[in-house]
Formats: sequence, C-alpha cells, structure tokens
Amino acid sequence: MGKMICKKCGIEAKEVILDSYEYEEGIPLKKVSAYECTNCGEFIFTDDQVEEMERRTDIIKSEMFVFERKVTISGRSLVINIPEDLVRHMNILKGKKVKIIPAGKKRFIVEV
Repeated sequence: MGKMICKKCGIEAKEVILDSYEYEEGIPLKKVSAYECTNCGEFIFTDDQVEEMERRTDIIKSEMFVFERKVTISGRSLVINIPEDLVRHMNILKGKKVKIIPAGKKRFIVEV
C-alpha cells in the first residue's frame, strides 16, 4: 500500500493496529488495522480496511450477541456470567439493578 496522508494536516500517517475500535457504535472490533496521523492523531482507513470492518461488524450483527454460558452457583443462588462485550454494549455497571422477567418455561428477559 502507498503512503496515507492525513487530510487535516497533510502529514504522512503511520500504519497501526488498534486494540479496539467501534466502526459502528456499540460494536467494538478487536485488532483493527488503520493509519494514524502522527500530528493530530486522526485515524485514516483504506477502502480495504473499511470493507474488513464492515464485514466483521455484519458478522457480529447477524449473530447479535448470542452467547452460551454455564449456570454456576454462588452461595445459595444460581449465577450466569455476562460477557464483557455485552456489559460494554449495554452499559451495565456493578451494583446496577436489573429486572428478571419470566417469559415461559425456557426463557426469561433481563431488563437493564
């Protein structure tokens, strides 16, 4: 790939790997390739990088947070761990109250 130039600064950007980047709000992607302006910090993406982020985002959206977890025990209560990505997506904080609503014999709804 040729040089990527920042449109704000006109300075060459360096290739980086972002630990986490939200191409679409609420859907964090891990290890995203990008270019970063060494002057202003703006991220620049090639067409191929954008296509890759769109592809990865579409996969996540198509499965939209389908998680399988084991039920564990804590004291006299049963516990289901909530995955970190879902916690971030739904802004769930320790100590926050949620509603658990039975929705049949094999389903319940958790409202945050």
